[in-house]
Amino acid sequence: MPRRRIHTRTITVDVFDEGDGTLSIEGRLQDSQPEDSGYFPYAQRKNDPRPPGVQHGMAARMRVDRATSDILKTDGQFPHTPHAGCETVLESLSKLDGVRIGAGYSGKSREVLGGTKGCVHMNTLLQVMANTKGPASAYFIEGGREGALKRFREQLIETGKLGQTDTCHQWKSGGVEMTHIRAEIAALEAEGKI
Repeated sequence: MPRRRIHTRTITVDVFDEGDGTLSIEGRLQDSQPEDSGYFPYAQRKNDPRPPGVQHGMAARMRVDRATSDILKTDGQFPHTPHAGCETVLESLSKLDGVRIGAGYSGKSREVLGGTKGCVHMNTLLQVMANTKGPASAYFIEGGREGALKRFREQLIETGKLGQTDTCHQWKSGGVEMTHIRAEIAALEAEGKI
């Protein structure tokens, strides 16, 4: 049997700096299958507003405090649903308001939206959105490289580590990236620039 694509999941997440100390994280998830896939034949229902082949289409938004990573407001929508009633899960999204994106977030999200309480697709989208907050904040630093190093220096003085320390093998304590950043900070300190 020749290899053929039978399903595509597309997740897109955009992060916006709102200029008031908050970030807006906006995500979209779409599941689709070729109409002729034969794997799970797509039956377009009468008056179904979904584009041909689209099974799921949903969107969510989080407003997050940039400094604390606390979720201030969560909402969403289901522009393309396979079943009437999918949108009722949206009422549960506000239960994530006040939750911090960090250790424990995944468990709390599953608690709120897991199993029969929610929607596995929306929970998947929210997990990816929360995971995107970290890199967006880490890489968006005003002042270029020197501004970043100043911020890193402040974090090291306050906590003894950077926010991303030990989040992956590249950022492990004493690893290449951390050693390089510490050396750059030391060089700027020696030059009196920070």
